[in-house]
Formats: sequence, structure tokens, C-alpha cells
Amino acid sequence: MKKLILLLFIGSCLLFAGCIKQLDKTFTGKTVAELDPTVLNSTAVGVTYPILTRKAREGVPIATTDSTLRRISGTVSLRVNLVGAQSDKDETVGYTVFNSPITSISFPATATGQTPSQPAGTLAVSTAVPGTHYTALSGKVTIPAKSSYGFIDVQILNAGPTAGQARFVGIRLDSTGSILPSPNYLQIGLVIDQR
Repeated sequence: MKKLILLLFIGSCLLFAGCIKQLDKTFTGKTVAELDPTVLNSTAVGVTYPILTRKAREGVPIATTDSTLRRISGTVSLRVNLVGAQSDKDETVGYTVFNSPITSISFPATATGQTPSQPAGTLAVSTAVPGTHYTALSGKVTIPAKSSYGFIDVQILNAGPTAGQARFVGIRLDSTGSILPSPNYLQIGLVIDQR
């Protein structure tokens, strides 16, 4: 009898604990844009945004086996997310490029087996030059109709090796497009290993 009462008590506790009211969550704020890697990565020391030394992968934090950003990396795609309802027409998000706020950075070693291999080390950082270290950027990214994101493609150029040097490309979303940036996730820095 005691076992039956105990089982009924446990069963009723589980029955009532499983009853949770379904809450429908709907975004009701103003539609904004954000840089996807800024949401997924921690801010760098001394600034309010992430500074990346590895290639960003869509929807994945940088603390993965992605390759190091080097002068031979090719194109780096930065996803710009739409936060809010999708539009029936193409929308644009404006952005500007800004100069390096840092003078040096500890750069990771390249993964085992990558060519050319680079040891970890502290590199001097200066601002990248459009046309020399990366192709000039348009200043606008398009989020297609009925889509939730667009891409800023940064084509890294191989300007030849420079010992102990890295180049910084800063990107900041601004108000020049049809969608305004989220104030929390509007900046990112890329540091390119020039060794």
C-alpha cells in the first residue's frame, strides 16, 4: 500500500511538473543588422568588438580549426544578419572601413600540416591598405528579398611577405543603408598575418 501511494505521489508530481504554458515569442522591435562573427566571439582586450586572426565560418565561433588569416587566405566572408522580419524587397546595410586601434597582437601558430607553417608570435600591427592588402570594399552589403542575411566579402591580396608584420582591416556597419545597424554588434576587426 505504501509503495502504491508513493508511486501515485511521484506520478502526480511528474504530471504537474510537465505542464508548462506554451509561450509564443515574437520579435516586435525595429529591424536592424548585425555582424554575425561579433555575436559569436568575445571582444578583444582594449576594444568593444572582436578582432579575428582566423577565418570566420558562418554561424561558428572562431575557436575552431579554421585556418589562420594570412596574406594567402583568399576571400573572407563576413555574414551580416537581419534581426527582424524579412523584407519583400532587397535591403542594404552600409559600412565603413576603419584604422587599426592596436599596435601588436599575439598571432596563433598555423595548424599542423598547413603550408606555409608559421610559429606563434607577437606581430606588429598596422592598418591594411586597400588595393595592396585587400581589394577595395563597396561600403554596402545587400540582403536579398525574403532572406535573413548578406555577406561582406573581403578579398585578401598577397602583397608579399613582411617579417613580423600583420595588417588590420576594421569594418563598422553604419546608417547609410536602408537597414540600421544594431548598436551592440556593428564592428569587427580582421588581422592578416603578413609573414
